[in-house]
Amino acid sequence: MPRQFRRKIRINPSDSSRQCQELCRILVDQAAVGIFVTDYEYRLVNINAWICSMFGYTKGEIITKKFIDLIAPESLSKGKELLSNVKHSNKIIEELWCRRKDNSTFLCELTISILPGNSLQGIARDITKYRQTELDLKESVARYQAVVEDQVEFIRRFRPDGTLTFVNSAFCKYYGKSMDELLGQNFMNLFPVEDRETVRKQIFSLNVDDPVAIAERRFIRPTGEVVWQQWTNRAIFDENGQIVEYQSVGRDITNQKQVEERLKRSEARYRAIVEDQVELIRRFKPDGTLTFVNGSFAKFVGRPVEEIIGQDFMSFIRSDDREEIRKKIFSLTPENPVAITEPRFVGNQRSIHWAQWVNRAILNDQGEIIEYQSVGRDITAQKEAEFKIAEARKATERASRVATLAVIGGGIAHEINQPLNAIKVLAETILYLFKNMNEVPIEEIIKSVINISRQVDRIDSIVNHLRSFLKYSQSFDYKPCDMNNVVENSLSLVNNQILSRRIKVTKNLKADSPVCGCSVRFEEVVLNLLMNAVQALEPCEWEQKEIVINTWVEDRKVHLTVSDNGPGIDPEIAQRIFEPFFSTKDASNSMGLGMSIVHSIVLSSNGTISVDNNPTGGAIIQITFPSC
Repeated sequence: MPRQFRRKIRINPSDSSRQCQELCRILVDQAAVGIFVTDYEYRLVNINAWICSMFGYTKGEIITKKFIDLIAPESLSKGKELLSNVKHSNKIIEELWCRRKDNSTFLCELTISILPGNSLQGIARDITKYRQTELDLKESVARYQAVVEDQVEFIRRFRPDGTLTFVNSAFCKYYGKSMDELLGQNFMNLFPVEDRETVRKQIFSLNVDDPVAIAERRFIRPTGEVVWQQWTNRAIFDENGQIVEYQSVGRDITNQKQVEERLKRSEARYRAIVEDQVELIRRFKPDGTLTFVNGSFAKFVGRPVEEIIGQDFMSFIRSDDREEIRKKIFSLTPENPVAITEPRFVGNQRSIHWAQWVNRAILNDQGEIIEYQSVGRDITAQKEAEFKIAEARKATERASRVATLAVIGGGIAHEINQPLNAIKVLAETILYLFKNMNEVPIEEIIKSVINISRQVDRIDSIVNHLRSFLKYSQSFDYKPCDMNNVVENSLSLVNNQILSRRIKVTKNLKADSPVCGCSVRFEEVVLNLLMNAVQALEPCEWEQKEIVINTWVEDRKVHLTVSDNGPGIDPEIAQRIFEPFFSTKDASNSMGLGMSIVHSIVLSSNGTISVDNNPTGGAIIQITFPSC
């Protein structure tokens, strides 16, 4: 009791006793545990406020209740046993389930002493939360131990002096020792002597700011086999920031190390092969950034490798080619991962080069594109040769058209002479009427003028149609064409020449589906086939000379055949007739270009052409085009 308090107390013994009793009552009533006293029949006769709060009763409701009435049914037998045993003991501590006023239960720790007259005094504490926390902690520890023991990773804990305080089963199994053999040992003894200093520096340099470190360590088995481990080491601190322990989680990475080593050797071989290639090799990210090029690529673009890496691969392509290349490469998918491109490259001397690239998308396990790899070759010389060949082909085609025109020239003159003669007759008729009739009927004059105009239109049509064969450069419009009309138009140009040679033309035109292409070029095909047949029949002495033209549709294809009853084709030269400048005729009469041009036009229109001999004699050439 404080000195100041003692000075205020009077010496009167009765007052002192009352004050002590009052002080005790206050202390008991304000205690944070339940305090109670019973009579000899174990009825509650004195309780503090905490008992009322604990059981949910008012003081008036709980007074005179028997102690046994507050015990829950599941602990009732245990409570009766406690009352029986308390008579033989001075003090009993027991845990019982008690029941509140609302019938809810809680675990209560009772400390009971017997008083004279068999009355009881006791202290009651609600330990439900304490016991639940204790149970949760046990379960947590059990789960932690189960998790730790079930881990395939190695787990160890050691003090700052290196003494092992815990290892799991996986750790013991890996090192081939029991837990008793390992605990208490210094974990450093498990490393090769030459590695220990490195391990010590790495682990014991951990601090509050840098508490975790990952390292790869060797372990030498008793057999001499070297295996590798990866450890994640963590320092554990107390509230003052002092290291109290270390925990490490490890795993065996021997296979991974072996794979990495094989990968390094493989990459070294790959790079050696790649660098020795004459092909151009590059790799770039989805954003176009170059991550690798070989020496051949650097030489091709005329810049050192270190200047190229990190650049956008598009920067080495001519600007007018970039959009097309971008669309082709960046449209690659897992289902369609390869594309071939032929862009133009600009060299360091601003020279233009061509390269053909095979571009491949590289995918991860989820099917996502992570990189592109391209293998290319310089095709500049090839492209230049192709341009020259194309120019030569155009010149050849122009020569062929001139040759074709020369062949049909006589027929053209006759075709034009017919309308000219008609015009002359009509004009002379008008003059005759004016000279011999006093009054010329206006209807006759109009009729004659109309007929003259028609004949002029016919001449104009013939001239314009022929002019297309003489153009040095033609831009053809590809659209649906009627093959029957193509045949009729072609015949109109050479029909008189054919008839003048007493050759019969038989037509069986049954193609009722159009062909996509250019009608002028198709007419050129038919003209060359007709003139080829005419030339084959010309030396023949028999009277019945015939050319048969057939068209029909089958299997969504339009078929055209031109056959004659001439001498046929020697099988040994049948496959050569499509070669440029090949001819079996006199050089003065043929340039050997007609069938070559036919072959070129048919193939460019996605058609096929074949040549054979008729069973009854003569040659037959068959052409097939896909219908529109």
